Amino acid sequence: MAYHIPGHKNSHFLKNLRAINEKAKVEPDIIDLIEAFARLKLDTNKPFEFYPDTIRQNPSGLNDFLKKNQHLDPQVLQFLKFYFETVEKRGLKCLLNKDHLSHMLGITANRLEWLASPNVSHYKYFNIKKSNGSERKIFAPKMYLKGIQRKILDHILIKVQLHSHAEGFRKKRSILTNAKRHIGKKIVIKMDLKDFFPSITFPRVLGFFRSLGYPENVSMILTKLVVHQGKLPTGAPTSPVISNILATKLDKRFCELGKRKGFDYSRYADDLTVSSNDTTIKMMIPFFKRIIQEEGFEINKAKLRILRNSNRQKITGIVVNEKANIEKSDIKKIRAVIYNLRHKDVDKQIKKWAQLEGGADKNRAYSMDQFKSSLLGKINYIRMVNPKAGQKLLNQWRAFEKTV
Repeated sequence: MAYHIPGHKNSHFLKNLRAINEKAKVEPDIIDLIEAFARLKLDTNKPFEFYPDTIRQNPSGLNDFLKKNQHLDPQVLQFLKFYFETVEKRGLKCLLNKDHLSHMLGITANRLEWLASPNVSHYKYFNIKKSNGSERKIFAPKMYLKGIQRKILDHILIKVQLHSHAEGFRKKRSILTNAKRHIGKKIVIKMDLKDFFPSITFPRVLGFFRSLGYPENVSMILTKLVVHQGKLPTGAPTSPVISNILATKLDKRFCELGKRKGFDYSRYADDLTVSSNDTTIKMMIPFFKRIIQEEGFEINKAKLRILRNSNRQKITGIVVNEKANIEKSDIKKIRAVIYNLRHKDVDKQIKKWAQLEGGADKNRAYSMDQFKSSLLGKINYIRMVNPKAGQKLLNQWRAFEKTV
């Protein structure tokens, strides 16, 4: 029998579906799967059925589970095959229950419950200073939880498709690819999302895992493993990708609007950029704010910038007035450091650099290796944006190295 439900914002269908199966004394894990499958299919807004005839006889990866559960009703086994195949076709890892999840993560069920417990401290806390002098609190997962989060990242999260205009936290994308979308525009509007990671709360992450088609018990534990104190923690390896995924609708709305109104859009983490040759686009800022709010985020009013091409237009550290470039002052600063290394006291120059670039701990000393790593990072950043200037600086550094 095929079902066609207009939508599941009205949860009566799902509630009735659960009640019918509970009355029939179906196992709780199977009920969770049936509900998850129905929710997944309802999102397509197309007719669907639970027990189709045309499915693979034994989907790969499900054989062991089927062998251990031959006691189940044949119709239930048929449903499990179809559910497994549906999730697999979406390019995702199928997870049937908590035991299946713990097996994928390579830990015991008890260990899984312990890691997901909010009553155990699985994080370390520290502050780092931001460029404006304020502090950002970092919640860094301890090693054992971090390893599990990396498995969730590798087996689940990286398989979820992102919007093409999300430029941060992904391979082959960078601040350079982000900036290149806005070169040579008459007007650039920069917007910043306030408290980007913390604004993504437990219910939103839980809803995301449910939307992948995972049953309630699996979705709940996955959420507990990647959320801390009810929010997405700044410091967990899973947080950047989850934030990108949950901002997909935001990206889509801005891009669709851009097609109609003639502006380009990109997002690098919490930095949103809109650019156009139509200077009246600034009149849409109130509407931009409304879209951001409707998608569960808040704009940082203090960081809103309108940049015209009569002045320097800088996006994520890159100048985009005519071409992607580095500010001349940044290049001169590195050149001066290398010159001073050759003509002044090296130890003093390293100490000065450490105070300039040391971040949260500006008073700590740099070893020569730490200094070299930091300086080369800056040089390679310049090479990425301006290869000619960057290569010249690299040659000057290498010439100094030969004298040491």
